[in-house]
Amino acid sequence: MLIDSKEVTIRRSAAMQILVFLAVHPDGATTTQLVHALWPGLPAHTVTGRLYTTLSDLRSTLRATTPEQVVVHTEDRYHLDPRTDVDLWRLQAAAHHGATTDAPGSWQAVIDAYTGDLAAGHTWPWIDPPREATRRLALDAHTTAAAAQTDPHERLRLFQAAIRIDPYNQQLHQLAADQLNAIGDSAAAADLLHTHRQRLRLAGILDQPMITAR
Repeated sequence: MLIDSKEVTIRRSAAMQILVFLAVHPDGATTTQLVHALWPGLPAHTVTGRLYTTLSDLRSTLRATTPEQVVVHTEDRYHLDPRTDVDLWRLQAAAHHGATTDAPGSWQAVIDAYTGDLAAGHTWPWIDPPREATRRLALDAHTTAAAAQTDPHERLRLFQAAIRIDPYNQQLHQLAADQLNAIGDSAAAADLLHTHRQRLRLAGILDQPMITAR
């Protein structure tokens, strides 16, 4: 995880989960909300001590990296200090700027800020919606940047980059295939769609409507 542009190694899985949860919820979370997120289904009073131990270890780890107090407790809520440089927040800020200004290069800033899936490799019960929302910011940036492109090869490159982010996305594959056809490479377009269909079949996604090169 990057905090203040520095790579921080978090020893405890629960501590990593707290950091990501607070990054996703910049307004903070109460002790009860954190306990329910980290240990769903367990009575809060039985694991509150575990939460405090985890927070103490997390703060010790962060102090070894930065002199700033990253995790702050204000009134009844824990939150990340808003002055902290968090990669997720940089991505969100770039996406907000792109959506409100649509300035040249603004969507490339979003693409550059995307570092991969949020908390990649973790399967916490609550992570899927924010992970998908973060991925969607990057995908929208790629497709918006592609739509503004006059160079067909650069447009294709953006679609291909978006497919690497979401390799199961049918719309992206169709857009890329259409672009391949537009530049005269119908064989590559057909191969792309065939490979995508095979990927869906291997993943057990059998109810997808067929898409075709056109």
